Amino acid sequence: MTTTTFDHDNLPGENYAILTPVPEDDVFGFFGTMKGMVGEEMAIKLWDSASLIVSTIFYEDDPAVVRNFLRSSYGRHLADRVTFFAKEEDYGDATIMYDALLSTISETTKRGNLFWGKCFEIVREATITGEWTDEPV
Repeated sequence: MTTTTFDHDNLPGENYAILTPVPEDDVFGFFGTMKGMVGEEMAIKLWDSASLIVSTIFYEDDPAVVRNFLRSSYGRHLADRVTFFAKEEDYGDATIMYDALLSTISETTKRGNLFWGKCFEIVREATITGEWTDEPV
């Protein structure tokens, strides 16, 4: 099995890259969605990559904000888009799934469509103000 790698050279702000613990009870966010589609082992690898990519792209050094974003309904939408970029027969290939994850985040930020950035800011604000709950946003 190929292992996923994190390519710092293609992302801004590498000093912000952080890992967040894999949630044990995520059913509607990024991890739960990926786990249901690609299995637990691959979902764990993709969670780690997603934590690093999200924290780096959005220059976020608060693990709670990154975790909450990935656990939110936006995280679920992110997972749905990742599986859109990869073919089902490639779900077991960590390199292809990592590329699909990176493509999903990059597709909107590079073109100036700030959809993911806006979603991230909503969760960031709710986390900072204490309004965050583990319910879909």
